[in-house]
Amino acid sequence: MKEEEYERLYGVEDSHWWYLGHRALYARLLDARCPEAARRRVLDAGCGTGGLTAWLRDRYHPRRLVALDACEAALRRCGQRGLEELLCCSVEYLPFPDASFDLVVSFNVLYHRSVSDDLAALREMARVLAPGGYLLLNLPALPMLRGGHDLAVGGVRRYRRSQIMEMLDAAGLRPVKATYFMFTLLPLLAARRLLTRGTPEEEAVSDLRLPPLPINRALTRLLELEARVASGPGLPLGSSLTALASKP
Repeated sequence: MKEEEYERLYGVEDSHWWYLGHRALYARLLDARCPEAARRRVLDAGCGTGGLTAWLRDRYHPRRLVALDACEAALRRCGQRGLEELLCCSVEYLPFPDASFDLVVSFNVLYHRSVSDDLAALREMARVLAPGGYLLLNLPALPMLRGGHDLAVGGVRRYRRSQIMEMLDAAGLRPVKATYFMFTLLPLLAARRLLTRGTPEEEAVSDLRLPPLPINRALTRLLELEARVASGPGLPLGSSLTALASKP
């Protein structure tokens, strides 16, 4: 990811509707399925600028919280949030013994061009999980939605639910919940991607910008309502894909 994208991310991830909506979904899944794991030993594998790591710290107060990223520029911003145990490394080679963590979270990491083998990275996350531990993933969904934002942030993959279920099984994990998210906004996003594909606007343009406050609040509320459905029966489609899995 370009340096300016990290700066944008650091500036908006505590107030942007996309991040706030996803946090509502993560909270529902963690609170319902594995609240104790979130309070024990937690690893954020690919923490970016640390907004979600800090959210985990403030909401669950884990006994140990480790954040890692392959980019030192991102980790510097994590330090500005007061995060302490920070490591610069790839998610494909985690420098921890087996069974080191009770919860591993990885938000929008496996899709990135810096990850040469997404299944190998997933297996590493499974390796460092203790038996009975949990993995919480979020990934961009549906290859047809690839566009300028993916180019700007270094994304080279998008996933389908069936593909993630197969990968979790191959990594030795038991899927607990896998759901699409951002279903209600999918038609608008798909239309925008299709209309701008192949145009100058489509070239490496990030979506990391705050809309006007009333729109931001409305979209946040919409996704908070959608999170109730996604965490329960699930959603049939969406531009984002969230999965929770456990280690037998």
